Amino acid sequence: MPYSDTVFDRHVESLIGRMKPASVLDIGPGAGKYGRMIQSLRAEGVPIGHLAAIEIDNSYIEQFGLSQVYDVIQLGDATTLPDIGPDASWDLVILGDVLEHFRKSRGIDLIDYLYYRTKYLLLLIPIDYVQGAWEGHHAEAHISTWIPEDFARYKARCVTSNAGSGCEIMLVLINGLQAKAGTDLIFADTDVEIA
Repeated sequence: MPYSDTVFDRHVESLIGRMKPASVLDIGPGAGKYGRMIQSLRAEGVPIGHLAAIEIDNSYIEQFGLSQVYDVIQLGDATTLPDIGPDASWDLVILGDVLEHFRKSRGIDLIDYLYYRTKYLLLLIPIDYVQGAWEGHHAEAHISTWIPEDFARYKARCVTSNAGSGCEIMLVLINGLQAKAGTDLIFADTDVEIA
């Protein structure tokens, strides 16, 4: 479904506010939750630059007014991002409740591609949450599962929490290779412990 649990919302908002990214790519924005969060931060005076999104479902772009939320919204399959070339880069890439919709091999390929081209990757992933197509939207089906160990090679920081929906949600922060040494972000000012 185009919505996600709110269990980590305040932590994500705090992280983005501290990052102050010059460029953001929101992959699979669904209803535009993270775009709206960033617009709210901008309204509070947080300097956040270019906000782009790539969404596979054209009906969501219209239904949720995504063209008014993002500076640029592109219709397309995020797993084809590696085909756009080696020079693309972003300060922050958000995949909020997205990876579970890809075959695992394609998700790993996408993470590898983004790791080299971003400062930070922020992932939110439900753990072992079974979901088929949602209201006729086949791209909403969950077809892969992810665990913290899947991100060990990136020296990712992962934390899990039980969501209100009864499933467990994993928040993953990866410092990409574009991040400067000494710019590690931590979950400061939160009650979240990092594994």
